[in-house]
Amino acid sequence: MEESFVSRELINVNVGKRIRIECQLNNSTINGNRKGLWLRLEDAEVFFYATSRINSDQRFQIEQRSSFHMINSTTSSEIITYSLIIDDLRLTDSGTYSCQADNKVIKLFLLNIVGKRIRIECQLNNSTINGNRKGLWLRLEDAEVFFYATSRINSDQRFQIEQRSSFHMINSTTSSEIITYSLIIDDLRLTDSGTYSCQADNKVIKLFLLNIVERPYFITNDYSTLIRTQVGRNVSIDCEAHGKPEPYLSWIRKTDEYNQNLMINCSTTPTTCQLNLVNIHRWDNGIYECIAMNSVGTIGRFYEVDVQFPPYVHSSREEVRHSVGDAVVIECMVDANPEPDIRWLHRYSNETKQEIDLSRQYSQEKLDKNREDRIWFIKHEQLNATRWKTSLFIQRIPKRLFNSNFICRAINRYGQGEQIITMLESHHFTKKHRHTSTTSVYSSSLSTVSTMTDEFLSEKFDEVSNRSTRHSFTIFIFGCSAFLSCLYKQ
Repeated sequence: MEESFVSRELINVNVGKRIRIECQLNNSTINGNRKGLWLRLEDAEVFFYATSRINSDQRFQIEQRSSFHMINSTTSSEIITYSLIIDDLRLTDSGTYSCQADNKVIKLFLLNIVGKRIRIECQLNNSTINGNRKGLWLRLEDAEVFFYATSRINSDQRFQIEQRSSFHMINSTTSSEIITYSLIIDDLRLTDSGTYSCQADNKVIKLFLLNIVERPYFITNDYSTLIRTQVGRNVSIDCEAHGKPEPYLSWIRKTDEYNQNLMINCSTTPTTCQLNLVNIHRWDNGIYECIAMNSVGTIGRFYEVDVQFPPYVHSSREEVRHSVGDAVVIECMVDANPEPDIRWLHRYSNETKQEIDLSRQYSQEKLDKNREDRIWFIKHEQLNATRWKTSLFIQRIPKRLFNSNFICRAINRYGQGEQIITMLESHHFTKKHRHTSTTSVYSSSLSTVSTMTDEFLSEKFDEVSNRSTRHSFTIFIFGCSAFLSCLYKQ
């Protein structure tokens, strides 16, 4: 659709009011993508994507509701009314607001905010102006004359004059005429600030110091909310804002929803705060916000720093010990950006270097729903934007897998990383068996006693090892020594 055919609507509204601007989205308009976007064209300020807030100004709200339009008796079309609501309108809210979807402009709204009005007045009387009732209004800083009596001198139609007379009774027979001489300024602007003088007969009657303040607003130069970079590079982001009084600028980093924001130093000029990230690390990935504040208000602008890096794979254990038939779980953590291809592989020995792709076998076996003899399962879990947890489950580990390596490997366009985990067999304590022989009764008895002693010691050692005090263990050792001493004396 050509821009000349985009629907435009002009809206005039006063400062401090509330306004709702809305457009309608449907399948034919947005090619099936029901996620709209609101932005202001002059500064490329994005307010909402779908119902997700992009701008931090809480005066801006979004509303989205669905309805169905019957095309015929059997077919209906879904229509989404996508509304931007602005509370407490300010002069800086003026601009062209664009409702978009699927990179297509649906409708434009030209929002003209009419500023506040002010009246400043002074009183003239005969004693003040020596009979000359013609006042004069001017601004001292630039000697700009606005009115002489009721005659316009300045051509700016925002300035108006009002003059009314009243009588003040001095006594029962005498009165004095008083003229209230008022200067009215509509749609106040920053340039209207200054010292206004009410004069008559070249005499200053009253001075008014008019100080107009303005909430901060950002100056946009090639503004982009997404900054993509790689590990080791330097990133600088300029944030420039104006306002009156001049705003204070700072940067914060959004850590997460549970922790406090982290303040970040920046190099500053009177209107600019430059964020410098030197030799950027993967931990610098995240959301950064530039804050501009003065006595009138606070605004923020968000930037997403997307640091891309090769996979880093790590595990808490490099060796695991199990017995034949045990259920085994091996886990690895993977940090990477963009998302990596994560695979589990098996290598029988480091000499052969031959690897079996368990992930591929698992994917193929998943398609065969009749396979019930699988001994392993693989699971990937994404923990956040750049971290994954991957697990290899072995239901009943066979003996052939001992003294071999399991490899967790991750690959993306920037490289690869891997962690090797060695599977070892765990040997449990086994009981000794009595042997039948023609030796003397004494030898047989001693062997039996020795076996019983070994069993007794093994059981007691397991029992004692679970106790927490060294004192109990010492008593047990002395007891065993006494028992063996008595035994062999017989």
